Amino acid sequence: MNRKMLAVALSAACVSPLALADATIYGTLNTSLESVKATGAANSANDVKSTSRVSSNTSKIGFKGNENLGNGLKAIWQVEQEVSIDDGGTRKGTWAGRNSFVGLDGSFGQVMLGNYDSAYKMVKYLVPLEDGVADFTGKDGIINRGSNRLKNSLQYRSPNFSGFSLGASYGTDESRVTLANTERTNAQIWALAAQYSANGLTVGGAFERRDDTGAVAGGSKTTNNQDFWKAVARYKFADTELGLGYEYENLDRVTGADQKQGAWMAAVTQRFGNFGLGLAYASLGKRKGAGSGAVKDEDYKATQWALSGTYDLSKRTQAYAFYTRIDNKNAAKINFDSNGISGIAAGSNPTGFGVGLSHKF
Repeated sequence: MNRKMLAVALSAACVSPLALADATIYGTLNTSLESVKATGAANSANDVKSTSRVSSNTSKIGFKGNENLGNGLKAIWQVEQEVSIDDGGTRKGTWAGRNSFVGLDGSFGQVMLGNYDSAYKMVKYLVPLEDGVADFTGKDGIINRGSNRLKNSLQYRSPNFSGFSLGASYGTDESRVTLANTERTNAQIWALAAQYSANGLTVGGAFERRDDTGAVAGGSKTTNNQDFWKAVARYKFADTELGLGYEYENLDRVTGADQKQGAWMAAVTQRFGNFGLGLAYASLGKRKGAGSGAVKDEDYKATQWALSGTYDLSKRTQAYAFYTRIDNKNAAKINFDSNGISGIAAGSNPTGFGVGLSHKF
């Protein structure tokens, strides 16, 4: 019996490399040693004192592949998962929690079904140091708050037409809520994006609509829809890149005033051989319609700036250092979009600095 089991194991070991011949393993391991705090709250008892920590900054591992179906058509697939290399995985999600799909790739572009980034994220702001507390973009950050990863979604990405590219997304609502009046909501999400790149210039715009947000089963509908628009311009010449961006949100409420809020950003990066420097500033404007009583629309403003330096140890490995600060007005609670500080109070000012190492494979 033991000989039979050994023979089966050896056979499997020989077959496995062939079975995985069309699969690629890839990923990023990105960890930083940092010090963070959030002080300046209206009530100093709610301040978060300086804390040292090790953070895993969107470290991930993925598997992807394709099969040639003939006539220029391919089957494509990907399974991607965030990994927590700082604490053994106690804070991360389930398997295939990041971009994972199966689809087709041809002269028409790509069509994908699965859990994948909204087309809204296809148009990217210039961020000198991504995936960490110095990254000011994302759903919980200063700007790009319309970004989303759509579960149970249908995605389309066009080919490149002389520098032009298009994207579209539709995310279904598989757990529709029934309200007290027996009305059934539909929290579907759809997005469109367009981009043009040529001679170092990239310009693009995107739109995303979220229907029936905030509905609670057995209650009443609070929001008709939430819309986000954004526009981005980037220009790279020699070893310098400049970026500008704008985002606008409109929350269409069933009761109470609609809420509207805009944000903008500016960034620059400069390369000196293996060294890189980056400076970014982002500002979130007043939230029109959100004020009540002593709290004004202006009290929801916030800003963030970040300074970073990088050194490429190789094509795959990069060391970096950074400093960043968020300034929240009295009613604002903007946190770091990645690895936010737990328990910050309105009006506090999250601050962080540190050093890190990133390796891509």
